[in-house]
Amino acid sequence: MFCPNCGKKVNDYDNFCKFCGHDLRDQEPVSDSDSNSYDYQSYEIREEHKPSKISVYEDTDIITSVEQSNEIETENQNEENEIVVYEIKKHYMALFWPIVFSPIFIAYFWIFYVNIPTFWGFLIAVLVLMPIIYPILRYFSDRAVITTSNLHIRQGAFNTEEITVPLNKIHLVRLRRSYLGRIADYGHLIIEKENSDKEITYRYIQDPDDVQFILGNPKAYITEYLK
Repeated sequence: MFCPNCGKKVNDYDNFCKFCGHDLRDQEPVSDSDSNSYDYQSYEIREEHKPSKISVYEDTDIITSVEQSNEIETENQNEENEIVVYEIKKHYMALFWPIVFSPIFIAYFWIFYVNIPTFWGFLIAVLVLMPIIYPILRYFSDRAVITTSNLHIRQGAFNTEEITVPLNKIHLVRLRRSYLGRIADYGHLIIEKENSDKEITYRYIQDPDDVQFILGNPKAYITEYLK
């Protein structure tokens, strides 16, 4: 057994501890198993109070996930409360070249339609007119608007492509303007997003300088617009 005072091992028949002199006559004997159980329990208690690295990481993950969820909720609220503050309109010069070359394509259409009076001849004639028809359809179908939080672009007549760019993610706004574009006041808008090498191009826009200024200073413009 073990001495309950100093914890050292003594004989079962000893009346006094030979190490510290403690009276063992009225003490209940402490067996090896009890001693080991006590040590093990005390060890478990110490381990429970010992800080764990894993729990720290889990707490960090929880905090991060809460912050991300708050950001997502804020973005969703902004999208639900979106207000269109500016519409980027197409310039009439988008129809300039189709109109200029329309007599040539109409002449080819007439030649195919007259010389091949079948369905296939009509289909070929329509395909010849596509360089005229498609830009006209694009002129009326393309649309771009600036809202309080995003830039929305829809392009295409048959296969429509919709692009949404958050205003705070726009990295660079450029304009490509020809000599004729400076005279007629139109240009092609080129946008670069953060962390993306792909450029977004929206062609033949009116008032390109105003659009570039708004996208370059969206907060100032939106605040002034909402006053």
